[in-house]
Amino acid sequence: MNQPRPLISILGFLLCATLLLGLVWGIYRFAEKNISGEGFFIQWVGIRALLTAGEDPYSDTATAKIRESVIFENSFSQGNAPKYTSPLYSGIVVFPAALIGNRTVAHAFWLSTQLIAISLIQLLALRLSGWKPAWVAFLIFSLLTTFSYHVLIPWLDGGSAIWAALFLMLALLAIRNNWYELGGILLALAAIQPQMSILVIIFTFIWAASQRKYILVIWFFITLIILSVIGIFIVPDWIRQYIRLLYNYPANFPPGNPAALFTSLWPGLGRQLGWVVTALSSLVLIVEWWRARKKDFRWFLWTACLTLAVGQWIGIPTIPGNFISLLIPLILFAALLSEHWLKGGPWVVVVISLILFSWEWALYYRDITSANAGMQLNLLIPLPLILILGLYWVRWWATKPRRLLIEELRFGQSY
Repeated sequence: MNQPRPLISILGFLLCATLLLGLVWGIYRFAEKNISGEGFFIQWVGIRALLTAGEDPYSDTATAKIRESVIFENSFSQGNAPKYTSPLYSGIVVFPAALIGNRTVAHAFWLSTQLIAISLIQLLALRLSGWKPAWVAFLIFSLLTTFSYHVLIPWLDGGSAIWAALFLMLALLAIRNNWYELGGILLALAAIQPQMSILVIIFTFIWAASQRKYILVIWFFITLIILSVIGIFIVPDWIRQYIRLLYNYPANFPPGNPAALFTSLWPGLGRQLGWVVTALSSLVLIVEWWRARKKDFRWFLWTACLTLAVGQWIGIPTIPGNFISLLIPLILFAALLSEHWLKGGPWVVVVISLILFSWEWALYYRDITSANAGMQLNLLIPLPLILILGLYWVRWWATKPRRLLIEELRFGQSY
């Protein structure tokens, strides 16, 4: 009776292997088209120049190579001429691809590994939030999310945002499991994309200090110092050059904050309106950080997710391609809504994800067919707005002690 099982297992393995090989081959053929990947090639050319010729990635020579190699017209996040603008230690994520000399093979390898990273972010977010959705609702939600603008475009562009989001996801899991040394290390690795992670890192420091978990903060700085010192041995003045890039931010990074968006829409009052949004966003974070500082992990996680969402409007320049980190609060919102509203919650989540999917792609299509093609500033609105509203919708369930929440759910099921 049990004899066919090994055959079924073998056939299943062969089927999975065939599908995986087909996916890799499809990604390779896509990479051959050379129609995306500006974010990847900026890093790949810069780090490969360092590896093969000892050239400073920030130098004019490396910048010239980057601009010769990168097809800027096919960028999904235009705004500035391409150049290496990341902290040098961010090269640790692109280093394996930089060892590959063939441009197409390196790009295909990068796309494949980032696809794995996206899957891991989603699966780990399920684990972090404790969400166990019905497979049909989750399949629809997962497909809409995977092919949404805020996931697909970062994957196509190929920057380091996906890896920063994965490190942040792992750091939150480590903190939940009381692995504070590992959490500090992973938070430091999330700093490869500083504008994405800086606010969450600051809040985590405040929370850890109030909980007397100083080891997390210590390991963050130990890791960051080690990475920076290694970078100094390779490029002695990389810190000075990186600070100079930040000082001349408008010349080196695309605009990406509420002031830039509103100024493009309403040149007269846009800048002032942007400052109002920044002030209100800052006030929200200050209040929520203060309330969460001595609370348990559930409250901490909700506040960290709110920080990710509100942080997009606080004035720190960003691009919608960095919104991959917002998968974490999106899945937390979905989990809490489904946990409290057992029957209708998952389908409400599906509807919201469909609205978000349609809204983002409609704005993107309008932007690329308009005079401001390539900037996509309007896309700073949909996902953060939905997440801020959604997170406050589920705030009571997220911050309530777990025991009281379970009692409330049982009480609700008895009717």
